Amino acid sequence: MVKAGLWIRQDPSLVKRYYESASIPVNLPWKLSRKHIRIVTRDGRFIKLNTLRNRINSKALWRLCAKYAPTHVCMSVLDYLSPEKVGLSSEARHAYPVGGEYVVDVDNSLFRGIDSHEHPRTLVCYECLEIVKKYTIRICELIEENYSNIIIVFSGVRGFHIHVLDFQAGDWASFDGHNLFKSHKAARFRYTLHLSRMLDTLLDKSRFTLSVDPMKAIAVPYSLNASTMLVCRPVGSRIDLERKSVTKILDEANPALLIWPVKAISEQHVEFQ
Repeated sequence: MVKAGLWIRQDPSLVKRYYESASIPVNLPWKLSRKHIRIVTRDGRFIKLNTLRNRINSKALWRLCAKYAPTHVCMSVLDYLSPEKVGLSSEARHAYPVGGEYVVDVDNSLFRGIDSHEHPRTLVCYECLEIVKKYTIRICELIEENYSNIIIVFSGVRGFHIHVLDFQAGDWASFDGHNLFKSHKAARFRYTLHLSRMLDTLLDKSRFTLSVDPMKAIAVPYSLNASTMLVCRPVGSRIDLERKSVTKILDEANPALLIWPVKAISEQHVEFQ
């Protein structure tokens, strides 16, 4: 799996083949047309995709990914009335945020004492993922005391992204009609503090900032992770995560069969005989 990831990362044509072959669900719960979406090309360029006259849906996004073979495909946690106006945080209110999800990034840098085992010389550590899986389940249980529409997405490398889709800023902060962005930031700060106090470990600075800052971007589900070339694939609910083994999650995140279909591999094998 790791070797395949290296081949894919080094060959843009394989990345393009993945996005050409992958069938992203049309009924995604994320409103991509309301997201600030950007891709990062291999030469380091940032390309904003949601423009005033060209709103993105899942099929259009995948077509553009097949064209550019990007290293990163990211989306905002907030939904905007005018996502094309998203820029500096001081100007974000002009894009007019109309809602958005709350996200917790759970990975092996979050917990004290997680390095008590020997790590393999790879980006993906099964034992770390087993530990992170347990913490993700615990955090979801805490979130379920307030919210119910939760989707867990494998990050593609060291952990999981918890997307709380029914989060409402008004649950944790009063709304400032003149600066909705400020209200979203205040609500996320208060809820993140609430979760941190209920956990037996503190969110580290980068994870705390991701959950609090409404300007932060998160990987688009079903896109490829830039480090491992594994798919940032939705696992489902907390119950789905409990039922799936780490091995199963990694198997489902492996893009190899979409890039090298079984039929093509079989035909190639026959030719060599």
